[in-house]
Amino acid sequence: MKKISIYSKNKAFAEDLMGQIKLIEPEIEITETPDKDAEIILVDEDKEIINSIREQNKETPIILFSSHTDVFEASDMVIRKPFRLDKFLHDFEEGTLLPKIRRKECISFKEYHLYPAKKEIEIQTNGKLIKLTEKEVIILKYLYQNAPDCVSKEDLLENVWGYCADVTTHTIETHIYRLRQKVEQEGGSQLILTENNGYRLNI
Repeated sequence: MKKISIYSKNKAFAEDLMGQIKLIEPEIEITETPDKDAEIILVDEDKEIINSIREQNKETPIILFSSHTDVFEASDMVIRKPFRLDKFLHDFEEGTLLPKIRRKECISFKEYHLYPAKKEIEIQTNGKLIKLTEKEVIILKYLYQNAPDCVSKEDLLENVWGYCADVTTHTIETHIYRLRQKVEQEGGSQLILTENNGYRLNI
């Protein structure tokens, strides 16, 4: 990788990230403004600049570092802050970050990468990639968007199932149980926690 761009209104964040990347890739060129020739653009918190970049540049992968849990489709990958710098730098140095970005729309939390469009979740610690059903993806995205709060079963019924006549809280319990089993039996840590007659993502 020859050139990347880092954009942040937080100068300390940008300088620290640039310094860390330079330690592992001394030859890399880093610009502090979005560059059309960059191979990756890193953006800290600023969604408006991403929209502006996308108007001019449809192809360059964009990583959004965000302290919020909402998904932003104009970016290719969302890394929630605070994030594991060592893990990010390892993937960057090994060249494994770019293929993950190009899966399009990645939600990163704990040791997981969730790819909604692909209906896959990856366990970063062992590289296992697990296929999900559409409903399982919707459940995880909804829990992520409400994290770290607990989501009640009634809330899930309304917003994931839309109060379908044949859906009960038992249906939800069964889906959550199967989703946990599917991911955790492949070596992942506890994915979803049960609290106060509801669920929250273990982030």
